[in-house]
Amino acid sequence: MKRLWLLSASLVSALFMSVPTYADSPKGLAITPTRMEQSVTAGKTATGSFIVGNQTDQPIIVKLSVKQFSVTDYTYDYVFQDPKDEHVKLREHEVRIDAHATKRLWYDTTFPKSTTPGGYYYAIFASTDVAQEGSAVAQTVQATTLLYVKLGGKFIYTSVWKNDSLPFVVMGSDIPYKFDLKNTGNVHFTGLFYGQVEGLFYKGQEVGVDHLLMPGAVRSISGTVPSPIMPGIYRVTYGYKVDFASIINVKSAYIIYLPPWSIAFAILIAYALWRSRSRWPAWRRLRLRKK
Repeated sequence: MKRLWLLSASLVSALFMSVPTYADSPKGLAITPTRMEQSVTAGKTATGSFIVGNQTDQPIIVKLSVKQFSVTDYTYDYVFQDPKDEHVKLREHEVRIDAHATKRLWYDTTFPKSTTPGGYYYAIFASTDVAQEGSAVAQTVQATTLLYVKLGGKFIYTSVWKNDSLPFVVMGSDIPYKFDLKNTGNVHFTGLFYGQVEGLFYKGQEVGVDHLLMPGAVRSISGTVPSPIMPGIYRVTYGYKVDFASIINVKSAYIIYLPPWSIAFAILIAYALWRSRSRWPAWRRLRLRKK
């Protein structure tokens, strides 16, 4: 039995020792920044740049391309497609970058004077083939930076609410709210989405987070605000605001807050009253019934 245990231990040790580890395995490409904003005037050329880094131990050839992107409704997943125009042009489509080096690359953005003002969205892809240790097959790695272009003119910041939801009775430590919002304007914007609880003698802090809204897309927004301490009827205000455009778009609704301890306390009081009444003399209970 002892020999069998030693043999098993030796096999397990050999198995783990035979698994190779690559602490310094190549990571491939890096691109910064991962998101760029650019303001453009129709009929004029704007210039921008980004940096591509080689994170491998060998020189690499990096290929560059431009695509347009949009987002899906509700989930906001990115969708990339070949550009329908040539408004964004790269100055280089293929570059060599030495090991552990970086290179700044440039692009030009030009829109005809007749182009409609608003938001236009592009993605710049950098890709290369990286040799993997222990394999004869190279792996294609890719990095992307997103370009949000605002073409000057009249920007429209409007939205439509859909499917807003707020519970009427809350018992937990947080009050959840949810709604869908469609950007019906012509350009993207970032808003502070927040919620707040108020009562007769209570006013909670605004709790929120920033979200980006793309034109023409619907985004699902959900959040929570901390529940108050005492039970009661409270007003919950939730929505969003955009400071640079002086936009505040909110809704309010009343809720009943019943923390678990208040329910347990009410049950305890009801039980105590029932017990105390059951101990009253029979003549007193009869008298109460006649009344």
